[in-house]
Amino acid sequence: MNRLPKHITLKHLNAFVAVAQEASFTRAARRLFQTQSSVTGLIQQLETALEIPLFIRTSRRVVLSPIGKEFLPRITRLLADFDGAIDDVMRYGALKSGRVSVSAAPSAITDLIAPAAAVFSEHYPGVRLYLRDANSGPIQRQVVAGEVDFGLTSRWADMHGLESEPLLEDQFGVLYRTDDTHIHPDARNSVGWKTLQNRKLVGVIDETGIMAVLQSRPDLPIEVSAPFYEASSTTSQAAIVQSGLAIALMPSLAAQRVLVPGLSFSLLRSPKLVRTLCLMFPQDHAPTPAATALADEIRRYVKQAELPAGCKVL
Repeated sequence: MNRLPKHITLKHLNAFVAVAQEASFTRAARRLFQTQSSVTGLIQQLETALEIPLFIRTSRRVVLSPIGKEFLPRITRLLADFDGAIDDVMRYGALKSGRVSVSAAPSAITDLIAPAAAVFSEHYPGVRLYLRDANSGPIQRQVVAGEVDFGLTSRWADMHGLESEPLLEDQFGVLYRTDDTHIHPDARNSVGWKTLQNRKLVGVIDETGIMAVLQSRPDLPIEVSAPFYEASSTTSQAAIVQSGLAIALMPSLAAQRVLVPGLSFSLLRSPKLVRTLCLMFPQDHAPTPAATALADEIRRYVKQAELPAGCKVL
């Protein structure tokens, strides 16, 4: 397999294109901000390395040889591709282009990421965003596998290769129908766990940070870790609550996303129970410039956002 001689460089190729297009060593040298003798030397070195003349020199002008005419368009394309690749990398580093992907809990996307992403896109309109909503287990696996740049969710399980940065605490409460007679109107800002006694609960399926927190507390009523009904999301939980079949336990941030007329939400006290939402990054490599910028924007937004009762910035 033939290989390009090692001593042929971009300087040689740029000199060849300049001389071919200018049909003059003098004008090519002026264009390249070099001396005529250095450009002449580059062309001689190139022809020696290729073992074939690329130009026909006369006393009046310099013209391409037959092989030089075939060589020119290919080298022109090669140099254009090289310049384009370098430009793309520089634009990527300057956040003028690129892509950032995030996987997060639905409530985090609605209340934290989307508002921050709106500000981010104003600053970096050339960077594309890809948002994926999922439960905590899949989010952690996607981050470790490199399928997304980072995640935002509560911890489901300890996982090798994952770096977590606590962002905010989100207190649990109970979602119920506003006309629920078991919850006294005077106590609806904050209720005790006895409210759950002899009540059917609707929980969410495994691999969610919500269930991981609830199942980690053996001191809570049995209905908490083994709900009568199960749903695949907090949206489905809310639908079951709205139907009157059950009540639901969920963090405050998640509850705000599904509150509709006819539903109410009260924080649970004694004991106070919280989930910790974390930014999650892969341990084996640093985030891209775009991912770093978006994560910074999320941090800034969380610090100044009007969060619902029960949320505390860490």
